[in-house]
Amino acid sequence: MNDSNRPKNFLTQALPVLVIAAVPLAAFLAFAIQPIMGKRLLPIYGGTSGTWLGCMVYFQFALLLGYSWAAWLVRKTPLFQMTATMVLAVIAVATFHLPSAETAEAAGIGRVVWRLAFASLPAMVLLFSTSPLLTGWLRRRGEEVPYYLYALSNAGSLIALLLYPFVIETSLGLNDQSSFWHGGLLLPAAGLATAGYIFKHTTTAAAQEAPEPVEALAPGTVVLWLFLSAATCVGMLGATYHLTAEIGSSPIAWVGPFGVYLFSFMVTFSGRWRRWMTMTSIVVLALSLTLFMVVKGFTAVTVNGSTAWCLLLLTASGSFLGNALLHSLRPAQRFERFYLVLAAGGVLGGLLSSTVIPSIFNRPIEFELASVALLAAGIVWLTGRREPSVVLVIATVLVIPVLGVGIHQAHRESVDNGNLRHTRDLYGHIMVKTDNRSVVLSSDTTTHGSQLTMDAAARRRPTLYFTESTGIGRVLEKLHASRPAMNVGVIGLGSGTLAAYARTGDTYDFFDIDPKSIRVAQENFTYIVDARATGARINLIQRDGRKALDDAKTNYDIIVIDAFTGDGVPSHLLTREAMGIYTRRLNSKDGMLIVHASSRYSHFYPVVEATARSLNLAAIAVHTEIKKDVTEPGKERDWDPTPTDYIIISKPEQTKDLITWFPDEEDNGRVKHTVNTVTSPLVNSQLIWTDDRNAAIDVLELGRFLTD
Repeated sequence: MNDSNRPKNFLTQALPVLVIAAVPLAAFLAFAIQPIMGKRLLPIYGGTSGTWLGCMVYFQFALLLGYSWAAWLVRKTPLFQMTATMVLAVIAVATFHLPSAETAEAAGIGRVVWRLAFASLPAMVLLFSTSPLLTGWLRRRGEEVPYYLYALSNAGSLIALLLYPFVIETSLGLNDQSSFWHGGLLLPAAGLATAGYIFKHTTTAAAQEAPEPVEALAPGTVVLWLFLSAATCVGMLGATYHLTAEIGSSPIAWVGPFGVYLFSFMVTFSGRWRRWMTMTSIVVLALSLTLFMVVKGFTAVTVNGSTAWCLLLLTASGSFLGNALLHSLRPAQRFERFYLVLAAGGVLGGLLSSTVIPSIFNRPIEFELASVALLAAGIVWLTGRREPSVVLVIATVLVIPVLGVGIHQAHRESVDNGNLRHTRDLYGHIMVKTDNRSVVLSSDTTTHGSQLTMDAAARRRPTLYFTESTGIGRVLEKLHASRPAMNVGVIGLGSGTLAAYARTGDTYDFFDIDPKSIRVAQENFTYIVDARATGARINLIQRDGRKALDDAKTNYDIIVIDAFTGDGVPSHLLTREAMGIYTRRLNSKDGMLIVHASSRYSHFYPVVEATARSLNLAAIAVHTEIKKDVTEPGKERDWDPTPTDYIIISKPEQTKDLITWFPDEEDNGRVKHTVNTVTSPLVNSQLIWTDDRNAAIDVLELGRFLTD
């Protein structure tokens, strides 16, 4: 062998190895940063599920820009490609930072996208361009289009998503996560530069300057790529919405649907997908969608463990079907256009889920629409009509009747259930129902408040989680009896039920970041109006409660945390820094912080207690419920409390008296209280939540949720 050829041969053999290492690494970093950035944004926008949808729109948009950059760059000379990549890498490393969480503001897709773009766009373009750029270089060397790299890229993404909630989030704070990620960004940048050098020195000039291959595409093919990509994305985001509405917006809720979505890419583009697998996906999607709609209804979805598994099964079968059809339609040569259209479909799907569909439908219906669209496309494919234009037209036609049925069913549910109001925005879905005895407020799967309507006296009576027998009711009545007037701050408005406790001279400040919640409380419930009529001062403040209290000049006798997203409290309201803000706004003598912690699948007391004790405070947990023998039909009362949990935080010397406020039984044995305290002098530092380190897995009873 000629010695002069040895370095060249070595570089030729090294390129595939470098590519196989760089592609999953870049994908890992690209998807590891998504939950990091999402967590940083949650406090800014009130911890809503819509914030994650906004993040998804941004990252899909960044993916499109990355693919566009690669498609443009791969046509340039190798020297230009290396230079441009290095310049982009320097800009990416120099400009990346976590968005500041110092300023809370009203949520909006545009605001979310802008904050993320300002903090990370060059870095995301660099990472997302890695796979298509390396694919282009391999293609210029005369190799077949390596679609397996697409599977490899999604494998790296999937690993990042799985590791984040169970390992990364629990082990490192956000700042450390960001630092490690920032350092890791140097690796794919160096890998790209090295690969570009190898490409330049191992590829003939003719290959480098070869014109792009011309490949005829059937009419409608590009549109069908876009349709299938958007439909799978909408289905995944629809499932994510339902899960975050139940267990709160956090990485552990995001990872399921998104992980299944990525896994489907990995499998279908691995080269091992077979036709029978596509047929199986069609059958599973059809059966699970039918069962889901029959059992749960077309628009009313209550998520529990069994429903969550069904959602993931639907997401999996829909994603496998959509991506299998995309794999069967992939071009032999024009890979760059194919990748671009898939990325554009992701952007379109994100926009449909976050803005278009919510503006048309006041209920979360996108998941069902996407499933039906994919099923229709699969059935057409199964019949043998593979022409893209035919598949697209027939799939669209088949969706229209289902869409009509959905609209009709939604209207019928509204009429049958006495629905007064449905509204939906980035903060979620709010529904107000009425019957001949009450008005009820719920959002997605959680009831937030109700009001009796039989007469004026009934209207003034607190209900559900806020009755006189509950933790908050007992505390307010005890304090009202000992002082002429009170200042009360409440984070979270709901139906405004706590205003029922306000008396002449009292001031109640309600903080809520969601403008529609304020409208609903004023227009559909009378707690606020009735309280003002008694001479109480009721202030409704549209701001994030934590930030508003930090800026406030008022001192409060009680601060109540009653802000729920789904079945959980936003984590930024329960951190050590947040509690520090609250305690500074409490009356120094005997002020109390009360956290409403009723939840089906989350147990907040250990975290709240440890965090409170780190500030030299004490916390007791109070559970209130009606005894089982008085919950039989005919024995219940409209003002009986719902099973309710409150955590009362105060100075340690107040604890002994507080416990006496909650006897084991009251109301002639009808109501039962259970009080929990921690007597150990040691504080579990791993349970202390801070702005930098808090993990949903600390409070979520995942096993219970998945088996419910």
